[in-house]
Amino acid sequence: MIQMGTECRGRVVVLGVGNELFKDEGIGVHVVRELARQAFTFEVEIIEAGTVPDCWQGDKPVSRLVVIDAVHGGGEPGAIYKFSPEDVDFGNGMLTSNHQLSFLDSLKIGEITGCKPEKTVIIGIEPKEIAWGTELSDQLRDRIPEIVKIVLQEVSPEPETGLMRDGHAYH
Repeated sequence: MIQMGTECRGRVVVLGVGNELFKDEGIGVHVVRELARQAFTFEVEIIEAGTVPDCWQGDKPVSRLVVIDAVHGGGEPGAIYKFSPEDVDFGNGMLTSNHQLSFLDSLKIGEITGCKPEKTVIIGIEPKEIAWGTELSDQLRDRIPEIVKIVLQEVSPEPETGLMRDGHAYH
């Protein structure tokens, strides 16, 4: 549990989603592996979800859920997007991922059962290449430190103010 103010909240979970056998599609997995090497001064669960994005659920409530995944948003390879599940519109083709339907379904089930996270943020990274291979493209590999910084700001109990804004695309 993470102490926020005077009341105790649920778990803080960071979920790395993606298939690392398809190059840039595995960016979420690569980022959480880097996050796992960080020293945290607060409790955070880091989950390497791979292609099972609904594995964040557990027996304790989640106050904050941060999901990292490859997302097709129309930007340059390596573009970083920050959005909420409510921002996903399958009708217009924007901000799509191979995993969003399963993940959004699990959020909907969580809402019905009373286990929906208080806040969910998706950090999407525009892939350059999705093809057989385990290496990230140079553009995505070079963005990992910046992605880690964005995730740390999202999960920190005392984030720096003014650095990020919801719905902003980072290039």
